[in-house]
Amino acid sequence: MKKLYIFFCICSVLFSILAFSSISSAQITNPIPVKLEKSNLRVGLKEVVQIPISGTGRERVARLNLLTHAGDGSGRLFVNDMRGKLYVILNEKASVYMNLKNLVCPGFSDETSQQGFSYFAFHPEFAKNGIFYTIHSEEKNNRIPDFPVTKTIFDSKGKVIESSHHEVIREWKATNPAANTFSGTFREILRIEKPYPDHNIGQLSFNPNAKPGNADYGMLYIAVADGGSDGFPVSDTDPLNNGQDLGTPLGKILRINPFGNNSANGKYGIPKDNPFVKDGSPNISPKKLGEIWAYGLRNPHRFSWDMGGEGKMLIVDIGQAFIEEVNLGIKGANYGWGNREGTWVIDEKNENVLFPLPKNDADYGYTYPVAQYEHDKPPNWSGYYAVAIAGGYVYRGKAIPELVGQYIFADFCNDGRFFHVPVNQLVNGKQAKIKELRLFDGKRETSFLKILGNERSDVRFGIDEAGEIYVTSKSDGKVRKLVPSL
Repeated sequence: MKKLYIFFCICSVLFSILAFSSISSAQITNPIPVKLEKSNLRVGLKEVVQIPISGTGRERVARLNLLTHAGDGSGRLFVNDMRGKLYVILNEKASVYMNLKNLVCPGFSDETSQQGFSYFAFHPEFAKNGIFYTIHSEEKNNRIPDFPVTKTIFDSKGKVIESSHHEVIREWKATNPAANTFSGTFREILRIEKPYPDHNIGQLSFNPNAKPGNADYGMLYIAVADGGSDGFPVSDTDPLNNGQDLGTPLGKILRINPFGNNSANGKYGIPKDNPFVKDGSPNISPKKLGEIWAYGLRNPHRFSWDMGGEGKMLIVDIGQAFIEEVNLGIKGANYGWGNREGTWVIDEKNENVLFPLPKNDADYGYTYPVAQYEHDKPPNWSGYYAVAIAGGYVYRGKAIPELVGQYIFADFCNDGRFFHVPVNQLVNGKQAKIKELRLFDGKRETSFLKILGNERSDVRFGIDEAGEIYVTSKSDGKVRKLVPSL
């Protein structure tokens, strides 16, 4: 019996070693070994306007986050400073359109780099109704959120902590839509409690391709990140498992009708053609939120629609430690977070390894990126090297004909490169080839980091009514425009 026991123990140890070896050999630390090529396409950057300083000391530069137009034919551009102001740009001059911080005080919070007045969107009929929407961060101040955090929140040391703050969506109605200074009213339509300080609500926008009479006309899309991480270094990639939980708005793309009233708080509507509306009945357990349009996302801070071609919706998702994603916006899609990063399996307890997809991966029904790039740290770089995708737009302007049909995006951290990929190659089930877009300062090729004189780009993209693309940065507070290179 003793010999049999010893034999069993030896076999168990050998099996464990073999199993561990199998897993270790499957680990991937360099998922995309082929480096991105530089493109033949080249552009220049023209400075348009400097937005005024809004902070102090080294943090004094305006934190520009979104630039867009009102769709009213006025030629005006609008850009927000996350510290609380919305600017209007006309004839390359900027002035304050609205001071959101003053209007919503007390409680406005911009304590971290991911909090503050983050995004805004104009209703398709803004020229007539004067309506637009904003997202900002607030201290909790005993306010009751529409979507509270119902799970226990832990920090990286396993200590139970309180939730961080609220993200608030407000609807504003300008008395005179043509005025360059806001005067009017506002109302709160949605408040979401956030467990951690980072990974908050991203962009909100209307589908510009939807026309009156179309079911998508006037529907407001809202990108909501997964709620954040439990501190650094990250010990759990999605600590509350929000990405795959259809009972929370975190880690999702939401779609609502801001003029409706069939939501739980009665302040907005839930479109009847949303994919999980029928599963939102209180008699169904677990309940799925009818507001959800797509899910399984980590930090989908930017999305846009191609204004030509097939009108594709493109959603970027910031990765954890390896992969930055460009995804097709598909109703009801599950993009895999926190079980997948790019086209690989993640280990929730170890962000530094990936694994290949299992043979039965199709059984899970995940929708994978149509283009992706990895975190490629330069060999001579010392210290932490941050990489994060900045979503952009498909170019449909007239100033740079060779750029038409290219999806333009970039990296907003230490990588800092600009990229492009043909939108007609962004097809579900395939991987399009990303190339680096060449930047020129006059006749000299350069990089955006060199233009800024900074090791972090903090770049964001904007667009005007003519389809021309603009570039902003939190590193210098300037608005620039893509132009033909010399």
